[in-house]
Amino acid sequence: MKKIACFTLLALLFTNCKQNNSEKELESAKTPADTVTVVKEEIKEENPEEGDCKDIEVEMGSGRECILKDTDINEVYQNIIKNKEVDESEYYLTTLPTEKKSIEVNKEGLISIDYEIFKDKVAISMNYEGGVTEVTLEKINNTVKRSIFHYAD
Repeated sequence: MKKIACFTLLALLFTNCKQNNSEKELESAKTPADTVTVVKEEIKEENPEEGDCKDIEVEMGSGRECILKDTDINEVYQNIIKNKEVDESEYYLTTLPTEKKSIEVNKEGLISIDYEIFKDKVAISMNYEGGVTEVTLEKINNTVKRSIFHYAD
């Protein structure tokens, strides 16, 4: 009888310990989600010079618009080339032209690059075999609105 009582008591203790471990495992399974969120926030903060940006969906394509403060069109243009913010930006002219200009490239699927120059706006069209990438730089007071849109044919 004593053996049965001891055995039953041990079984109850073992079962209780196992339930506590299961609860701790559930709590630890919830914790990694918080660390993933922190990593995402750090990635957003790594590029503060990016400015105030938003993704834009357009028909047959996608785009991104950014408002860059305390800068000018030439500086933003140079950053596009330096930071390779657009594919094949190495084929851009080293400086912005002062008037409308078209450049034949015919490399890596890029046919040509067209520059349209206005008073406070520059429109650059990159014509590909499979679509178009449009880059627009617009001066608004002491900020520049940079728009990059990718369109499929």
